Amino acid sequence: MAEEAQTYDYIVIGAGSAGCVVAGRLGEAGRKVLLLEAGGPDSSPWIHIPMGYAKLYNNPRINWCYQSEPEPHLNGRSLFQPRGKVLGGTGSINGMIYMRGQPADFDLWRDNGCAGWGFDDVLPFFKMSEHQERGPSKFHGTGGPVWVSDLPSKHPIAEAFHESSVRLGSRRNDDFNGETQLGTGYVQVTTRRGRRWSTASGYLRGEAKSRINVVTRALAEKILVENGRAVGVSYRLGGAKREARAAAEVVLCGGTYNSPQILQISGIGPASAARDLGVDPVVDLPGVGMNLQDHFGVGLEFKSSRPYTVNDLANSLFARSFAMARYVLFRSGPMASNGNYSNTFLSTTGDDARPDMMITFMAWCTTEDLQPRKFSGFTILAEHIRPDARGTVMARTANPEDAPAILFNFLASDYDRKAALAGLKHSRLISRTEPMKSYCEKEITPGPEKASDEDLLEHCRNGGLSLLHPVGTCKMGVDDDAVVDARLRVRGIEGLRVVDASIMPSIVSGNTNAATIMIGEKGAHMMIEDSRA
Repeated sequence: MAEEAQTYDYIVIGAGSAGCVVAGRLGEAGRKVLLLEAGGPDSSPWIHIPMGYAKLYNNPRINWCYQSEPEPHLNGRSLFQPRGKVLGGTGSINGMIYMRGQPADFDLWRDNGCAGWGFDDVLPFFKMSEHQERGPSKFHGTGGPVWVSDLPSKHPIAEAFHESSVRLGSRRNDDFNGETQLGTGYVQVTTRRGRRWSTASGYLRGEAKSRINVVTRALAEKILVENGRAVGVSYRLGGAKREARAAAEVVLCGGTYNSPQILQISGIGPASAARDLGVDPVVDLPGVGMNLQDHFGVGLEFKSSRPYTVNDLANSLFARSFAMARYVLFRSGPMASNGNYSNTFLSTTGDDARPDMMITFMAWCTTEDLQPRKFSGFTILAEHIRPDARGTVMARTANPEDAPAILFNFLASDYDRKAALAGLKHSRLISRTEPMKSYCEKEITPGPEKASDEDLLEHCRNGGLSLLHPVGTCKMGVDDDAVVDARLRVRGIEGLRVVDASIMPSIVSGNTNAATIMIGEKGAHMMIEDSRA
């Protein structure tokens, strides 16, 4: 039997990148908030050491370790999907790259019926969330909870990557979140003085913290609906079933996989799917769990001619020990970085105003589970950032502990296949252009003998990966498949919103964490605005 329910103004389900923002801003505004997180506290030291995220990649204590369904266009391969099971969510285990996407991404949302979501509308919320290490500008803010920093040092192979990209026609770009995304340069990251800085670190502090009850290891079972209104949440804590009530709203921030799952097991989604789960349908919303999008990536791996890679660090006890001592004493060195140094953005379609390919220099060469190969190596990764592919996320059972079924449908379209090939070929051109060429002792995979389009496409099928940027499964919009409206209110239910990456109607052209934080800011702003009205 559930204990007597406590009442809060707002219940926020999920303490990930968006959920911590929502809870923090509501707490600042004087609201009483219950923040439920299925994972534990962010106490592992590897969370806070930037290079430590390799230790978190497949750690089931702080990672859901999902797997996709067999992908029909990737030779039936199942793709590993790490998701944060910890305070801060996937923002506590990701690569920390701060990349907003292109202004046109958000203008497309607006033009497709999401009023108030064009780039000019969302830029103030990006700036509000940000403390830009370089200082304020037209595109950047300071004083916000999320620290955005330059990498602690330059890298010789990254410098060669930039120079070779320039020789192939790219321009130098020192700010991918500024005037244009096109070009080549270093990324920025969400770190503060050499430590990871998640939204849990940035928003769950100060005066707001006194109004937020953060409950970790609390697994949401069901959204409680009475007379067409969400009134609370049923959840498990320490083996006991509990309930909490929301006087104002229930806010679902479970992320692209768990938000649709929780809605479906609560009877909010496709009615036929609810019946298959043994759940009584509450609202028939056919779009819940549809429209899954992610970036597809495929890499070229190289043996390095010089020992400047993360592999050299990982394969030497002395080098590891020295790097850790340097980090502990000075917050500097390779442990203060993330190993993903540089990007070159370009267009495979000829439309330079809207790059669709992000080619990344990664100073490591690893197996799929991030275990370093036993030689000095690095990767040039071609990432398709505006894909056609659309997939699904569906609850397998009514038990929230059971992982949902995830299907991407990568490489289903001719455009997606052509873009992947174009990205691979340009990556190879970079590797064969000086000065990058001098660092490439040998192409390990797929190997220089794999030169035809069919050979390279087979490499995509056998080695291509999800870039772990899933969005879209509770999409915002005005069509019949939309799950939430432009104010992120779930259609057909009062008092319930979804505020996380799942509401993106189309994926942004870059890493998705920055846009997810913006969604949290804008969502909280709309809730406070609506409550005052």
